[in-house]
Amino acid sequence: MRVKDFSKIDLVFKSTLKLIKSQGIAGITMSKIAKESSLATGTLYIYFKNKEELINALYHKIEKDASARFVSGFNPELPFKQCLKTVWVNYLKHRINFHEESIFMEQYYYSSYITLAQKQLAEEMKKPVYDIINRGKEEGFITKKIESEMLFSAMIGFIRELADEHTENRYMMINNRIDQAFELSWKMITN
Repeated sequence: MRVKDFSKIDLVFKSTLKLIKSQGIAGITMSKIAKESSLATGTLYIYFKNKEELINALYHKIEKDASARFVSGFNPELPFKQCLKTVWVNYLKHRINFHEESIFMEQYYYSSYITLAQKQLAEEMKKPVYDIINRGKEEGFITKKIESEMLFSAMIGFIRELADEHTENRYMMINNRIDQAFELSWKMITN
């Protein structure tokens, strides 16, 4: 029995993300992942018994890392607008800086690989934004007439589009554009 080299797991994860971005979850196989990783297919099976196990392990790693990034620098004691901007910018920067991971998370959420427990974890990742939206409603900044899910979707959809344009080098999100984009979101959701 061969000894596992755990540094290869990161290589496998990076290769898997690259392939998913270009081919989708359904389009990848263990042999494609092994080839992209410059590993023998048999070596890949030392680390993961099948594609499902690999995909689920990758999701758990990314979910944990992403959740921490979303609330980086967040301080609930700050004024509402500043709190919202912190999380809004964190989501945007995450989508830009971890674009392959973001694409994977979206595909995974709608795939057959996700379990109910994992779907609940994914929903928990939305919690910081929902908490801020609800705070904005309580403080009178955001209308209570619009459901929080719709407000969340409007903000995240806008963030997703901006980040995707940035990563394709069509519209770069430099600092003043980030500020302008946040102000547009702010005007969209506030009274």
